[in-house]
Amino acid sequence: MTRIEFEEHFNKYRKNLRQEIHRFIDCASILRQISESTATYQHEMNFAPSFFQNVEAALFTTIVLWADNIFDEHGQCGIFNFLTFIEHNRKWITVEELKLRRNYTDDHWTLKNHEPITFKSIEIHRNKIKSLTVLNSFEIRRDKFHGHFDKKYFFDKSIFNKIAPITWDQLDEVGKMMEDILNFYSGEFDGNFYSMSTPKDLANLLEIAKLGVEASIKLYD
Repeated sequence: MTRIEFEEHFNKYRKNLRQEIHRFIDCASILRQISESTATYQHEMNFAPSFFQNVEAALFTTIVLWADNIFDEHGQCGIFNFLTFIEHNRKWITVEELKLRRNYTDDHWTLKNHEPITFKSIEIHRNKIKSLTVLNSFEIRRDKFHGHFDKKYFFDKSIFNKIAPITWDQLDEVGKMMEDILNFYSGEFDGNFYSMSTPKDLANLLEIAKLGVEASIKLYD
């Protein structure tokens, strides 16, 4: 692969992988916002219970399927394939290439204490991903329910809480790791980093709904 071919493919891969990682992070964030808003805005959410119930279910299914897609070790795209792409093209993602892409001088601050990308450093990222225990939960839930209906789990979904638990902290950890890995190689490529934080705007909408309810009560009081 030539330098131009590598740069074109890297830019496409980064753009599309970033979109899918952001989708996962957004879904996890919105699902958590709905869950944590139930106690405070239960009355407002009960105006459209089926909406929130179906949104929660759809978001959780998306989280399971997207995590399984992004972390598929043998997939044609995703984090593991992205790392393999980097591994095979390390010669185009060096400090010298970074200097050329950004026209950096030798003493530019971003180049200080710079460590080259090696097979060993890429393996560290692979092993960090494999250490995520929640990946097994994603795979089980996909195979037994979200991707295919398994009779045993279809009639007793509570089993998942025991054999494939998923916590908010685990979802945060997964999203953070994906963001960090992509940003690491993005920074090495051309010095660009991307924020994937999600605005917590659901509370704003529910607060407006609450004010509307209170106003209507006063109107007819």
